Amino acid sequence: MFRKDQFGLVFNTIFCLMFAIFIPLFMEWQNGVLGLEAFCKDFIPGFTVALTVATYIDLKAMGDSFARKCGVKNENGLLFHILRVASITFVMTAIMTVVMTFLAVGFSLGPVFFLVCLKAFPAVYAVALVVAFITFAFGMKLTAALCVKPPKSMPAFN
Repeated sequence: MFRKDQFGLVFNTIFCLMFAIFIPLFMEWQNGVLGLEAFCKDFIPGFTVALTVATYIDLKAMGDSFARKCGVKNENGLLFHILRVASITFVMTAIMTVVMTFLAVGFSLGPVFFLVCLKAFPAVYAVALVVAFITFAFGMKLTAALCVKPPKSMPAFN
């Protein structure tokens, strides 16, 4: 279906779809406005924000760097993986919380905008961690199954 060199893009898309489905659903549930209309209104910006963050920030390298700075050396170990996913989720959740809150309320909150974001962040981060660990568990296998074509060879440059 996809080429093996597209693994990162395919996985990021799956990861961002899960974030775009579950984070807005949780935020709507938390605010008492859960419904199809609210979900449809929040899904597209949620997916767009998540995919933009995942595309422009090298999240894997950032997560690996964070885990190494915590003193974990074994890149195949469980602790390394947990720290990597936690740091990736932290960045994604922080950016999504700020942007999605801004899209919901705009400038109407004034100076208390960031206080509202800080208040919402811990619960959203907890849900995002669960979504991220589940997505990493099945998303890697799904992406490996989808990325089976060999990469296109580069033409020889003379």
